[in-house]
Amino acid sequence: MNEDRKKILKMIEDGIISSEEAEELLESLEQAEQAKQQSNPVSTNVDWEQEGQKKNNGKTKSNKKSSFFGFVEEAFQKIKNVDLDFNFGTHYAVSHIFHHHSADFTELDIDISNGNIELAPWNENDVRIECEAKVYQVDSQEKAREKFHEEAFFLLENQRLQFSIQSQQVKTEVKIRVPVRQYQKAVLKLFNGSISAERLTVRHFKTKTTNGSIDAVKMSGGDFEAETANGTVNVVEGNWLTLESEAINGKITVDGVFNKVEALLVNGSISCRWQDGNQPEAGFFKTTTGTVRLALPENVHIYGTAETKIGNIHCDLANYKVVEEKKDVINRSLQFEANPDAPQLLHVEAETKTGSIWVRPL
Repeated sequence: MNEDRKKILKMIEDGIISSEEAEELLESLEQAEQAKQQSNPVSTNVDWEQEGQKKNNGKTKSNKKSSFFGFVEEAFQKIKNVDLDFNFGTHYAVSHIFHHHSADFTELDIDISNGNIELAPWNENDVRIECEAKVYQVDSQEKAREKFHEEAFFLLENQRLQFSIQSQQVKTEVKIRVPVRQYQKAVLKLFNGSISAERLTVRHFKTKTTNGSIDAVKMSGGDFEAETANGTVNVVEGNWLTLESEAINGKITVDGVFNKVEALLVNGSISCRWQDGNQPEAGFFKTTTGTVRLALPENVHIYGTAETKIGNIHCDLANYKVVEEKKDVINRSLQFEANPDAPQLLHVEAETKTGSIWVRPL
């Protein structure tokens, strides 16, 4: 980011841009840097009551609207690089398996405060949740097991599976195996940790973590939502009608078949490989300090716009037509059209402040 500032200041010295234009760019960089550094530092002295209050406050307090990025309406309080193994000393290991035979449910609600979640189907009619936990702030193995069972909540009723561990003092690796079927809704939430899900069909899928990555492999359904403050969002061979992904610091990578895609990011790059299939309608890709790379299907009518403040725009679509182009030093944009005779229209918008944009065919 220092290189971007130097570039902006050099353009002022050379008279290439005005002071007002430079101020706008520097403000964007400053706000992006604040978002990146807003995370709390790692501390070796922890007041567990205070940490709990911080977590609750994070749900209610919101940061100011970002003037440089419309999608950040309420940025939540972020905790970065929290690792209980490093911070909080001695722990006791607890292993436990929750198992329910002939489980009949179509909704999942998983909420873990600290750890990792792995969700996948298996060829059984049962549901199985394997937990490998590390329990902190206890002085014996027996108390660790008691603490785990006090915090763990497992319930299956009314076609809904619920599982949660709310204590940050219990760091749990959670592996969930569910029957192969079409699910109506799945919600996976983490405060600190990563989420991975694979080979499931879900009508409404939502996943969120404050500090960690989100991976979805070979999943399909209606609506997909993924949100992380510090981490990556990675969708591999997805098949969704609508896909929405948001991140503050990290990277968004999307690959699959979609009708609509929205990828919004502050610090990091966006990559989308839009496969043939379904009826592609619209894609919106926005970041502040990173590149945008799009690979689009060739058999659809594409109408797109690309905008960057500092960076270049590359369009490698076959026989595309330039509708309008702007090549100012401080503002560059391209409106383009390809395959106008194709029956299906795909509208694409790509925007970055300080990076470049690539648009190419699959």
